[in-house]
Amino acid sequence: MLAIRHLLASTHRPSVHNWPWEEHLGQDVFLLTLLEGRPVGALLAWPDTGPVAWARLAVLARDVPAEAWLDRVLVPLRVTLRCLGARLLAWMDLGEWAGEALQAHGFHQSTRLTTLLKEDRRLPPLPSVRARLRAAEAADIAEVARVDRAAFTPPWWLSARTLERMRRQAACFLVAERQGRCVGYVAGERSDFGGHISRLAVAPRWQGQGLGRLLLSEALSHLWGLGIVEVMLNTQESNQSSCRLYQRMGFRTYGWPVGVYERLL
Repeated sequence: MLAIRHLLASTHRPSVHNWPWEEHLGQDVFLLTLLEGRPVGALLAWPDTGPVAWARLAVLARDVPAEAWLDRVLVPLRVTLRCLGARLLAWMDLGEWAGEALQAHGFHQSTRLTTLLKEDRRLPPLPSVRARLRAAEAADIAEVARVDRAAFTPPWWLSARTLERMRRQAACFLVAERQGRCVGYVAGERSDFGGHISRLAVAPRWQGQGLGRLLLSEALSHLWGLGIVEVMLNTQESNQSSCRLYQRMGFRTYGWPVGVYERLL
């Protein structure tokens, strides 16, 4: 574990995803690459839910060619993931160090994620929305997972277990109720730079009625109340409705987009 942490801290080829990778140490989905006894690469891929496995941790020493590394780790990983029911492997190329090597191994870029930043506390007037917002409880997670699955396509689904972990660790995790049922939720967390909206979802039937704006506004207010100044979030560049929502709420594009790559297993 210490060797992997050192590798993460010392290389310019960073992890592609935020995940509690320590839970998977010793499993077949977590491959450690050694060079003369020295850890030079680590790759964890895990199908949280549905048919897609994400590269949850991918880090490589700067003196190891990415293509040669993928030659070594992808074959055994594909076998393991197929046994777990995964049919697609997805990878976020944070730092743009793996993209060319991934494409050489049959991956294609499916989308790009853009980062958005809000630096002020101004909010537009909110629409009148008949919904009750409250802090989520453990008993809500099954309904939250239902909303999550309805609102997102399979590459982006989260399992009930992951959502419950998010709820426990979040600075705020709110659900919106209408007619006694969960119809949306938002999660916000502290980060190294300030705050991060890690998830925002509204059930398709209730989209376009201002629930997303209401949830986001409440989450921002909660983070600001904790003394957080800057808040970031990520969304797909192709998701025009989400981009319009965030721009209306005062977010601006920050940094460079991150490519998302996929390949069949």
